[in-house]
Amino acid sequence: MELFSLAAFAITLIFGTVAIHSVATFFMIRVTRKISGHPGYARITAGAASRVLVLLLTHMLEIALWAVLYYKQDFFPDFHTSLYFSLHAAIGWGDVMLKEQYRMLGGIQALVGVLMISWSTALLVGFLQRVYSPFIDGSKDPDRPP
Repeated sequence: MELFSLAAFAITLIFGTVAIHSVATFFMIRVTRKISGHPGYARITAGAASRVLVLLLTHMLEIALWAVLYYKQDFFPDFHTSLYFSLHAAIGWGDVMLKEQYRMLGGIQALVGVLMISWSTALLVGFLQRVYSPFIDGSKDPDRPP
């Protein structure tokens, strides 16, 4: 694979990853708007846990996207190894490595992964800030219904 082909491959994976994350974000926003009522402990916990679950599934889907394309390009001998590498690309354990001419992809995947984790963190912080701010500023009592 030439440098131009490698760059096109990386750009395709980046766009695919961002598209998956964007769809998950809009899904979460749509669901959030439908949640109403008193934001007590149980509702806040359920809301946070469901968002964490959606985000974890989103990250797993993004990892699988990279793994499928690594496997389809014969970068690894089997899908399991492709998935293992994709899951650990940001960690850099080094027990499984891409061939020398493709190693930049691992770094690119790691950087994209960090950005996606940051995006997920921002979504969770935004949710928690929105639901907890009335309790923090004292305008609501968490033990009393509205």
